[in-house]
Amino acid sequence: MNRLVALGGVFALGTAVGGLSTEFVHAQAPQYETKQVLQTDLNNLPGQEIIVFESTWQPGFRLPLHMHPNGHEITYVISGEQTFEIEGIGTKIVKAGEAIYTPPNTPHFGRNATNKVAKTVVIRVKDKDKPIMVEIKK
Repeated sequence: MNRLVALGGVFALGTAVGGLSTEFVHAQAPQYETKQVLQTDLNNLPGQEIIVFESTWQPGFRLPLHMHPNGHEITYVISGEQTFEIEGIGTKIVKAGEAIYTPPNTPHFGRNATNKVAKTVVIRVKDKDKPIMVEIKK
């Protein structure tokens, strides 16, 4: 009987520690990380600049609905896949090795609808005096 109680206690402790460590591991990775790798003026296009970002998307992460004022956006998926909802275009799934273009001033959002991490490179060409992104509240 004592042995059964001891085994039950060890099982309960193991379950508690395992559950907490799983939460700790999940809490370590931010849902979305982005790093600007380039920002420079486009000398042959006065008032324009190009900005390049690399991003890591955890499973289930979704950006808010937004647009890029007078800004062109090209997203290249390095690994995993991304789902994009683009007004006037619809839902597009972009897999590793593929890219998608979002026209200026177009409401859209991206999300990682998979159970694997996705990585992207985003290239934006935009007016220097405009913000990179404007969130759209609906």
